[in-house]
Amino acid sequence: GSVYDISGSECCLSTGDLLKLVDKELVSFSLVNLQTGKKKKLPNDFKGVFQVIVDNCVHGTLAELYEKLSCYSHAYWFTSQSDFIVGEHVIQKMCPIQLLSTDANTGCVECYIYDGPNSYYVKIPLSTKGQFYECENKEFYTVEQILEDPGLRKRNFRCENIGTGVYQLCPEYEIKTIMQMRKGFVMMPSSLEVDIVDISDHCGNITFIQPMSLKDIFDHQQTFPVVAEILETAEFQHMVKNDTYSVLQKGQKIIIYRKIVSKKILATGIKGKTSKFFYIYESYQGKFRQKPREFTSIFELWTKALEGIKLKVVVTQDCDSSDENFPSLCIGDHLQVLNHAKTVLTSSMGPQETDVLICNKGTAAEVDDDDDDDNDKPEEVMLPIYMEGRFVEEVEDTKKYNISNIIQRLKLPCDVKVVTKDTSLSNDPLAYFPSVRLEEIVEASALFVSLYDRASECFELPIKYFNISVVLLEDTVSSTTGLTNSTKVEELMECFYYNLRKDLPSQQPPPPRPPKRE
Repeated sequence: GSVYDISGSECCLSTGDLLKLVDKELVSFSLVNLQTGKKKKLPNDFKGVFQVIVDNCVHGTLAELYEKLSCYSHAYWFTSQSDFIVGEHVIQKMCPIQLLSTDANTGCVECYIYDGPNSYYVKIPLSTKGQFYECENKEFYTVEQILEDPGLRKRNFRCENIGTGVYQLCPEYEIKTIMQMRKGFVMMPSSLEVDIVDISDHCGNITFIQPMSLKDIFDHQQTFPVVAEILETAEFQHMVKNDTYSVLQKGQKIIIYRKIVSKKILATGIKGKTSKFFYIYESYQGKFRQKPREFTSIFELWTKALEGIKLKVVVTQDCDSSDENFPSLCIGDHLQVLNHAKTVLTSSMGPQETDVLICNKGTAAEVDDDDDDDNDKPEEVMLPIYMEGRFVEEVEDTKKYNISNIIQRLKLPCDVKVVTKDTSLSNDPLAYFPSVRLEEIVEASALFVSLYDRASECFELPIKYFNISVVLLEDTVSSTTGLTNSTKVEELMECFYYNLRKDLPSQQPPPPRPPKRE
């Protein structure tokens, strides 16, 4: 043992120290030219292929060949320079033979004799005499295939993508270990020159800490609450802006109260050309009011009618009709969508069927009046879906709603405005935006936790996005009553938002807008 420098940190490994090897991660791989001794590092995305350089030594018995090649786990081909007999079979010289497996009880090897249409399987005793040598291997292997096969890793290769030399592939890993007398993981390069002995079969009474991921706790832990100490944490700044998460560093103790299915609203705040993205939790105490929607064509109103949504809108831009079959619209006209239909129009090209939207048109009083007085009745009109204009929804409900109530009343996605800030927040980010689009409900498996020294400030840890390793402790938790989520709103990073949208079920977009009728 000795003192080693590992990634700038001093690590002391003494003779007799016990290590538990937990995991490994490929860091890089190099090629050593066995003819020149030079070492060349390859890029991790290297796409070249390798061919095994076979052992050309001739062996007098099959046992000698097997002993030489048995360290290679992959099946290999061999042949003999002379004929030899196995039972009733006479195996011709230079006939390719594939060694498949060994039967230790009979001292034979299972082989495949390749003889064109007359190929067959046969067991050959290891004591068989001949002039055996390994056949040329014509298969090509990628770096990934070589690294996954312990036998291939021991072979020498040629690689036309590199040169004409004889090469050996040398991977370098980062080994994740646990030391018996120390908390946390110790990362060691596989090139570290230290002698170790495998004692896995003799360490039944040796105890190490048991690292667990958040997913391990969610899937397997049955008793809550528990206290845990963080051993390892990954970066999260690319996901959300949350000061609480920045405290989740190595050595920090947390209390895990229970496992939950987190429910929050994915939202976008819009102000001019500026957009920011948020998670809104049910614990958010601000109040919302529905924001009138704006439409730029009859087609958009028609698609809503197809969904069963019958709107009332006000015309905010004159819409001149160039077709005598349809009326024009003026600023201030009120429309109440009744239903969608088809109508047949006559033109110079003959009868043509077209989609239309049937609406009541009139003043606000006429559209809202349910009396039977014919003088005050609105005019029923048909509008072609290719008519363009500007329309603003008439919102009759002016009540304020919390986040839970408004998503029950409105179909998502919908546009709302914060009319009452959440006073528990020093700076409510949603109140800054004149329009907030509530997009959809996001549900995810999470753990309900708090910091050990701030037990009253609870928050959620989604297990999918937080790669945290912890070890459970035996500390006790005093009280678990009256705990609520202290996180009300989280701002999402733009990259994380768009990646999240990819993972969510896609919403079927409406059909493309039809071309304007000439």
